[in-house]
Amino acid sequence: MNQWYRRTVAKIIVLLAGVLSGAAFVTSFAMALTFAGTANPAGIARMVSEPYEESADFSAAVSSMIQDVFEQFRVSDLMETDGAYNPQKLVDVMEYAQTGKISSGNVSGVAYTLEQLEEWGGEYYTGEDSALYSENEVVVCRRPDGSYHYYYLEDFLEQFAQGEMVMEFAGGQQDQAGFLRELQEGKLTDSGGYELRIFDREGNELYVDCWNFGRSLRERYAPAGADSLLEIVNASPQLNGRLSMIYENIATALNDIYNSSQAYQTGWDWMAEGNTNFTYIYINEDTKQVYTNCEDYKGYREAELYINELKSGDQVKYMVIRPKLRDFSTNMNVSAAGEWSMLRSSRPDSSAEIVFAAVVDTKYPVQDQFYEGRENYNDNLPFLRGSLIMLSVGGLLFLICTVWLTLIAGRRPGDEEIHLTAFDRWKTEIAAAAVFFAWGVVTLFLLSAGVPEIDWSRSVQSAENYISEYGVPYLYSGLFTIAVDFADVTGVFCYSAFTFLCFYAGYISLVRRIRGKVLWRGSLVWAVLHFTKKAFASRHDTLKASAATAGFIGIQTLAILVRSMPMLILALLADAAALWFILSSAMAKGRIRKGIEEIASGNLEYRIDLTGLRGTEREMAEKVNDIGGGLNRAVDEAMRNERLKTDLITNVSHDIKTPLTSIINYVDILKRSDIADEKIRGYLDILEAKAHRLKTLTEDVVEASKVSSGNITLEYMDVDLRELIRQTEGELSEKFSARDLAMVVSLPEEPAVIHVDGRRMWRVLENIFNNAAKYAMPGTRVYADLSLTETEVSFSLKNISEQPLNIPAEELTERFIRGDLSRSTEGSGLGLSIARSLTTMQGGRFSLYLDGDLFRVDLSFPRAAGRTDKSAPEEQN
Repeated sequence: MNQWYRRTVAKIIVLLAGVLSGAAFVTSFAMALTFAGTANPAGIARMVSEPYEESADFSAAVSSMIQDVFEQFRVSDLMETDGAYNPQKLVDVMEYAQTGKISSGNVSGVAYTLEQLEEWGGEYYTGEDSALYSENEVVVCRRPDGSYHYYYLEDFLEQFAQGEMVMEFAGGQQDQAGFLRELQEGKLTDSGGYELRIFDREGNELYVDCWNFGRSLRERYAPAGADSLLEIVNASPQLNGRLSMIYENIATALNDIYNSSQAYQTGWDWMAEGNTNFTYIYINEDTKQVYTNCEDYKGYREAELYINELKSGDQVKYMVIRPKLRDFSTNMNVSAAGEWSMLRSSRPDSSAEIVFAAVVDTKYPVQDQFYEGRENYNDNLPFLRGSLIMLSVGGLLFLICTVWLTLIAGRRPGDEEIHLTAFDRWKTEIAAAAVFFAWGVVTLFLLSAGVPEIDWSRSVQSAENYISEYGVPYLYSGLFTIAVDFADVTGVFCYSAFTFLCFYAGYISLVRRIRGKVLWRGSLVWAVLHFTKKAFASRHDTLKASAATAGFIGIQTLAILVRSMPMLILALLADAAALWFILSSAMAKGRIRKGIEEIASGNLEYRIDLTGLRGTEREMAEKVNDIGGGLNRAVDEAMRNERLKTDLITNVSHDIKTPLTSIINYVDILKRSDIADEKIRGYLDILEAKAHRLKTLTEDVVEASKVSSGNITLEYMDVDLRELIRQTEGELSEKFSARDLAMVVSLPEEPAVIHVDGRRMWRVLENIFNNAAKYAMPGTRVYADLSLTETEVSFSLKNISEQPLNIPAEELTERFIRGDLSRSTEGSGLGLSIARSLTTMQGGRFSLYLDGDLFRVDLSFPRAAGRTDKSAPEEQN
């Protein structure tokens, strides 16, 4: 099979498709959640088909406007008296913190004017924390009856300085001066630290304990009717022991009144008639008062007519909330019970019976927030629809690509093996950490750079709501307010693509590891366990090293913890011992390594010096020396065996040649005798031919044995290769003629002198000429070419093979290999092997070339320039 789906190009295409589709899925999902404001699929499906006026956005905008109306009433009631701003209005902080209202009275005793709280609140809202709070300004004393008395630290210390109070301790565990000093430094933050008593000048017991209160609010103003807040707390049994709560209530009041003051000063002009498409009528049935943002609708008697008039508009959305839920009426997509409950819980005068009507003119004659909301809604709705389409397409394509990549992970065309990459061979934990690290670095960089600029928190919150409570996780959607441009979407898409690229890098590697069964064996945990197992199995060797290492670490740890001179000296001694051990071990290993290198290079007589070596290093060095001796003995034994084999072959060949010579001689005598029977003469011819063949084979075996064992002596001389070629051609001419082979010899005019052993060189030429005579196709030509260069003499012999050459050229020079598979010729299979070995021994090059049935032998030797005297002194190898 072609298995194209396993090819690298196909994998890359599918991977890119998976990354891009995954990025499209995430981007469209985030966009859909952001625009829709809900993770409820039914809610999103409904949203894409409903107009702005029927959407949750519109209903939420109307509810927000109603809340703004009520907030206007609340703030006005807070800041005004009889319809006018009253800065001297008294605010009871404790009451305000509980009810959120001002009764203009000092009920609890902790009260400030509205003007004071506004100014103080501005400082509190915008000031530094260190300027608003003090860490050590108030001291708490406990009376014998369990109640508390608070002092400012300065006043408390002054009482002791003037002798108004005196302190006594049980058991002499502390003195007054030391205690006051610790109190002044803010160290006594809890009660019960010391057993003490505080007495006045007359000896009356005042307190049984005291401590620093801790963090206290700096008093910008004194409360009404007192010089300080502590004065009121000390005098009020209801406030005694509740100073922390008082500080919290003051902080709450400061923050809320400051914000209310800012809203009051800013005003609600944007809600006034002519500035909004929103119209409201608020009717207090108890006081018969009407509040509205339209001057024409202020009459109480005609209020119901005004409401009906507003409801009857052609293009209006309205909501009328009455004291009874059954009378609630609206043409908006809202919950009647929800809106009715919201109004009753947030109305300024919670005890009054009210009627509230809210109407929005959906023709939008004024370009207010409702108009802008509709424009944004209509602009963003196509994005939401496109996001849903892309969500489905991207999710499906991502799933297909992931399954595809899972099935072909680690596979290649043509086999079923699992192929791992270099990354797959990383330790499992390291590979996973690398993927998460790469993703985390890019993520942190983008977050720090503020990319993307879209606020996705609403998407996350919506998804969390949907997961926690499947049903109606409705939120205020983004179609009404959010504007997303192309750069934002591109940024999210690119980041998602990078995320899925990291995902696939880890996921596909995980699949390959599982299939290759290296997930566990390739992990750090397995490596540690395996190493521990090996270390335990080798505990005889590792126990000493482990104990020494543990002792060294223990000494260093003690030196760090104790930090004394004796321990420092002990740590330095341990460091020196460790350094000596490491250096001596390194030097010993260097000796052992050098010994191994020498023996590996063939110097079997080399011995490692054992001086100064101890323990394991000495044992290893002795073993290496023993290896050298053992190898030496093995080499000697192998050489003796080789000599024995050579002698055996030589002796057996000699023993064979002796009877062979007799057989050949007697056959020759018989052939010269007068034997009339032609059949017997035929037998004699066969016997002679076979005897000569056996003799040739015996001589070749002896020659090959000598060459392979090196038991041969070369007698070098300068030889003209032309003469050897002519001599060889002449001696073998009968063989060539018998097979109808025509010799074509090409020799240069000038001498082709080489420095070789003449007898061995003649054997080389005889073997390759004999090979041509035996295996060349009858009736063809055999070409012998000799060429010269300034430095080299080259000879080649070419012929057309009779038999198909179905083996590689280099195999023809192996022993007992013949091109004639039927073995019908008289060759021994050793001729070319002997020729190659003898050529190489004499410094020449021997090569074979096959091209179809063309067979060529190439010889080359260095040219002996200037040597023409064939009687030059003989040299031995």
